[in-house]
Amino acid sequence: MTRGNAGMDLDRRAADAWFRRRGLPMVIHRRRRGAGMLRRSTPGLVFLCLLDLLLAALLKLLDVPEEVLAARMRSSGVGYVLGVLALTFAVVVVPVIAGRLMAKLLRVLSRTRVRLAVMAATIGFWLLVLPLGERLTGLVPWDNPLWVAVLTNLVALAVLMFLVRIGVGSILTWAARSAVAQVRAIGTLASRALPLLLLVVMFSFFTAELWQAVEWLTPGRLWLVVGFLVLIGAVFLASMLSDEIKELKSWTVEPGATVLRGTPFDDDTEPPGRRALTKTERLNIALVLFFAQAVQIVAFGVLVFAFFVVFGVLILSPEVVTEFAGRESAPGTLLGVPLPVSSALVNVSVFLAVFSGLYFAASTATDARYRRSFFEPLLEDVKISLAARDIYLAHWADVRRAEVVTLEAEDIP
Repeated sequence: MTRGNAGMDLDRRAADAWFRRRGLPMVIHRRRRGAGMLRRSTPGLVFLCLLDLLLAALLKLLDVPEEVLAARMRSSGVGYVLGVLALTFAVVVVPVIAGRLMAKLLRVLSRTRVRLAVMAATIGFWLLVLPLGERLTGLVPWDNPLWVAVLTNLVALAVLMFLVRIGVGSILTWAARSAVAQVRAIGTLASRALPLLLLVVMFSFFTAELWQAVEWLTPGRLWLVVGFLVLIGAVFLASMLSDEIKELKSWTVEPGATVLRGTPFDDDTEPPGRRALTKTERLNIALVLFFAQAVQIVAFGVLVFAFFVVFGVLILSPEVVTEFAGRESAPGTLLGVPLPVSSALVNVSVFLAVFSGLYFAASTATDARYRRSFFEPLLEDVKISLAARDIYLAHWADVRRAEVVTLEAEDIP
């Protein structure tokens, strides 16, 4: 394939962007990983701005004495809980959407000065306007020194740009997109995986000993148990993915295959040979597969938690909950958010949700039906990336040709 220098540079930029969108920044030549760092950091900074603002509002709403909270629950009841849940939902969703919109805006802006003005305004808002505005509106007390907040935000900006530089930003952005995709596929999770799992754990839900054991745990010990189960699941996933990556290293694309159609690499008729994966590339692929599996497991766990909370409200009277738990249960909270159900029901549902996530992780690796539905599509996606990597290394990532790209070379056309 023959290209001029300008065409080669344009193709290389498109290839770099393609790998970043797929969460594989370690495939890109190390001299080009810092290209466009300021532009690529700005969406993350928008995310941090809105996350900080919404979290401050949520903490302001929840950080009240118990008697005030009880009075609000008596006067407002469900309305207050729904308001807290809506704000909690906004904390999770709004920063992600705003970050994506900022990324799209920076891509469509053609004038360099306008693009730089948007990035400078975002940095100024994060460093100065946000800390001052939170104190003027009462979201943060003036007892917290303003200069400390500005310094903290400056350090956070430096850490963000460092993470973008080493590729963590691309992986996390890809994980966020994967999470949105899993929300869209939640019907598949519910219809294929949930029914069989419920048959396994349903009997545990009606075991009084489980209710008593979980109810008498302090919040700290409960989350310690949850963390222990999560750690076991993470170790299991890591060992499983290690074996999968060994098999992926020997996979090659067949001549004439159309897996790369519509990508920056679709004009090569004869695929090059496989080059050995570096340690950083193996780690990058492992992280992509790990995050994809983790997103599926979390989505499944949330489904199980919601099911048992609703099911418990419908079938268990307060007297039965007291009998199961061995004492009268207090009103439930989850991560500080009050819920209109008992604490015992929330704790049992959390435990069963985490246990179900462990079961689901094992099933996707060992059960042929689950593996075909939930894990093999991820492997096929990685295979496409590996095929593109071979072409990228053969044509665009030659060390002798790869020029040093500064931040300004990408941020200022």
